[in-house]
Amino acid sequence: MPDELCTSADEALAYVQTVPPRQGESMVGVPFEARDLVRVGFVGVGGRGYGQLHEVLAVEGAQVTAIADASEAAIARAGQAVEAKGQPAPALETDWRRLCERDDVDIVYVCTSWDSHVPIAVQAMECGKHAAIEVPAAVTLAECWQMVDTSERTRKHCMILENCCYEYAEMLVLNMVREGLFGTLTHGEAAYIHDLRDCLLSDEGEGLWRRFPHIDRNGNHYPTHGLGPVAWYMSINRGDRFTRLVSMSSQPASLAERRDATLPAESPKRAEVYTCGDMN
Repeated sequence: MPDELCTSADEALAYVQTVPPRQGESMVGVPFEARDLVRVGFVGVGGRGYGQLHEVLAVEGAQVTAIADASEAAIARAGQAVEAKGQPAPALETDWRRLCERDDVDIVYVCTSWDSHVPIAVQAMECGKHAAIEVPAAVTLAECWQMVDTSERTRKHCMILENCCYEYAEMLVLNMVREGLFGTLTHGEAAYIHDLRDCLLSDEGEGLWRRFPHIDRNGNHYPTHGLGPVAWYMSINRGDRFTRLVSMSSQPASLAERRDATLPAESPKRAEVYTCGDMN
């Protein structure tokens, strides 16, 4: 199924219920191989990636051996940060494909724009590396299956780095659930609300690309922020699974209103038409 929208509810239902032929055994429950030193390759060290680089540098037993970014200034800054932590100077690449091919990388950390997440992760696994991807890991069901297929075929892990699952409150509740403090869970509600309008309208950083999905696609662009922790609590994909998903959005209004209130009349952004609802 291509990336365009389905033309009917029946077509959409048939699409989401179709499980492509499996290319290997599931990777669920397969442990990572034990290593005294985990060699990490970073792809994307802009705002988010640079911050996550420091998180990895703080982990004992992790060494950043290679960094890739289209910006030479960004990789130079990141390389200096690695050396400042007392680690050897990492290899600096402007082509992420070369990073994936290196033999001194065990896992590739993908922290780039959304449309490049899957190609980089797939290439990493094809090159024998595990892949760890910032949210959203994929933007279409076809991309989701591509990652699953590649992981199962190559026997390499592919992990979505859903940070909202690993914060203190969410981990606290997860442990309470597993200790049986809430009894049997029969219902859950979750949400994630974040005003990103100024970020989206910026002329730098994520503003250079993150606004465009709001033009092209209506929906919840990264539902796992809210849904991920509750899915954990209810053992989704650990004995249970989602069989139906319903997505409903409000009208799109606030992004255009913010743009019109803050940007000059001659701004090219004034011609943009946003289709993604304010709330989903």
